[in-house]
Amino acid sequence: MRDADGRHGWELAEAPLGLTAVTGAGPAGDGAAEAAALGLDQDSVVLLTGGARGITAACAVALARASRCRVELLGRTPAPAGPEDPLTAAARDRSALRRVLAAQGGYGSPADVDRAAGLLLAQREISATLAALEAAGSRVRYRSADCRDSAAVLQAVKEIHADHGRLDGVVHAAGVIDDRLIAEKSAESFERVYHTKVGGAAALLSALDELPDAGPSFVVLFGSISAVLGNRGQADYAAANDALETLGEQWGARTGRRALTVHWGPWAPGGLHTGMVEPELARAYARRGITLIDPEEGPLALLRELAWGGPSAGAVVHTASEW
Repeated sequence: MRDADGRHGWELAEAPLGLTAVTGAGPAGDGAAEAAALGLDQDSVVLLTGGARGITAACAVALARASRCRVELLGRTPAPAGPEDPLTAAARDRSALRRVLAAQGGYGSPADVDRAAGLLLAQREISATLAALEAAGSRVRYRSADCRDSAAVLQAVKEIHADHGRLDGVVHAAGVIDDRLIAEKSAESFERVYHTKVGGAAALLSALDELPDAGPSFVVLFGSISAVLGNRGQADYAAANDALETLGEQWGARTGRRALTVHWGPWAPGGLHTGMVEPELARAYARRGITLIDPEEGPLALLRELAWGGPSAGAVVHTASEW
């Protein structure tokens, strides 16, 4: 699209799914027909980066419910070492946790207390996700590794393949945000946001090239609508997600396998997922006509796209908006 000032931008257009999707491929809504179409069953192995939290967790649980596939999770947060201390376990939110931890002592500053509280909350999410995956019938393993560490990613991918003798699908959902205007953003902040997405994807795709067989039949890269429409304060995040799409296209062309970048709109909180946006950003999206994605519908939309979407589509935008 080109406006009167000669500037270029994207104009979104609806892309319907294939004929099978609309004429009836199986029970609606549970993802089982989509999983079957992708060849996923209880022996299949799917790796998801981005930890056991947020929308990564939501998509992993949907995969488990649809196929009972074996799930491998890779994230930076250290896994819980064991049962939580009863004193902190009784504190159910961040404020209560900070009070308990501060009373216990041993922390150098209030910032240290807050970081410790954040870690405990993150580890609770991990435990809840692992329990939900097992309840759905999947065998699951969580590994702590930074996706920016290419050696750690290569080791994890090789070990997963060696353990199972296969790797059927990969979802790269790792990412961080640090919203600031360009004038206020440091080079270090830009690098952390950009490299978590792009460096992580590059490390993962490179590791897949090292596998002894053809590798996974599909790779999904989680991008953002900010790469398409832009977002105030997210120049680094938009650039990272745009580059992510290019990496996916290159891997697909090189391997002949399905590579799909999904530029997600914002997700609403719910269940294991606490939401993607703060209230202020949610209001900004609403002013642009972008509503929040239902956390139950988002993962099923991903399965439908993989199963029935056009295989030539290297990237799609998924939002809850009716444009």
